[in-house]
Amino acid sequence: MDPENWRKKRIYTSEQMSLAKIVLQEVRDGRKLDRALRDHPLSDGGLLAKHMLVAAYRELIDSGAWEENPDFLASIRMKPVRTLSGVTTVTVLTKPYPCPGKCIFCPTENQMPKSYLKDEPGAARAFQNRFDPFEQVSSRITEYNAVGHPTDKIECLILGGTWSSYRRDYQEWFIRRCFDAMNGNEASPGEEPSDHASGAPDLKKLHAAQIINETTAHRNVGLVIETRPDEISADELVWLRQLGVTKVQMGAQSLNDRVLELNQRGHTAADTLHATTLLRAAGFKIVLHWMPNLLGATPASDRADFSRLWQEGYAPDEIKIYPTQLLESAELYQYWQRGEYTPYTTEELIQLVADLKTTIPRYCRVNRIIRDIPSIHV
Repeated sequence: MDPENWRKKRIYTSEQMSLAKIVLQEVRDGRKLDRALRDHPLSDGGLLAKHMLVAAYRELIDSGAWEENPDFLASIRMKPVRTLSGVTTVTVLTKPYPCPGKCIFCPTENQMPKSYLKDEPGAARAFQNRFDPFEQVSSRITEYNAVGHPTDKIECLILGGTWSSYRRDYQEWFIRRCFDAMNGNEASPGEEPSDHASGAPDLKKLHAAQIINETTAHRNVGLVIETRPDEISADELVWLRQLGVTKVQMGAQSLNDRVLELNQRGHTAADTLHATTLLRAAGFKIVLHWMPNLLGATPASDRADFSRLWQEGYAPDEIKIYPTQLLESAELYQYWQRGEYTPYTTEELIQLVADLKTTIPRYCRVNRIIRDIPSIHV
């Protein structure tokens, strides 16, 4: 998304606002939204966008013509399911940085963190904001407000590869700037820590920002990072707790050591079990990523592998199922060219995922199925 183009589209004409208010009144009187929109087209033949309706609604509230009605606002906002729980997720990406993993299925793109592509939705926003945490959070909150979503409870989701491999002074600075954005604090942030400096993290500044956040309009109710199972230790968990992290995402990918080795994952199933045990004992929420159709796997072995998640103590609170996608920028693509790797057919994959979903316990939330990679890359 081009930020400048986005801003231009939020400069509304008098025609747009007048029609939007007519549509809102009709919906308020009981008419269906889609019918009211079709009956009041713009002069160019197009229809009002929902962000126009939200802007008109806010004008009516600010002028005193209408009283605030959260249920009505919810009925006109875009993608209402995004914030149905009452919590709004703001995703940010850390800057490109060397990853300790050598996984053959991970895409690699210049100027991007390992495994992310410039035109993935969240990654695109990060790239356009130069991976600046303050700008990423601020712009995303503005976007949510523009389309009518609540932003009073924010879950900050930090992606960008292996969090634990970044310097700790950068980690502290990155999270602090996320909080500065939620706090509306545009004060000078100080220099981003250099990759070559030997600075120590300043937790006092971070904790001060977190205290301010307890009474701001955009309160942080969850802080999520992603890392590798072999990066989790008792010392790392103490550090994550000091940062305020509440949830940890880990790429288990498989619980089959042979498959992990073939895909050069660099850790074992035992590492994943040890990490989940430590995280659970320390009170963190756990999200595991799991990948069917890795090199060396079959539909039958994937079914057996997935069942281990619920039988051997892993038991994540949430799960992301990421079927392996064949990307030209990943080493796995070369295996496919040599005839050493065969992706499942669409029918095989659909049947497999459908079967697996029926085995997931009620306590586990399915966070995502299939990664949001544009089709031009697959």
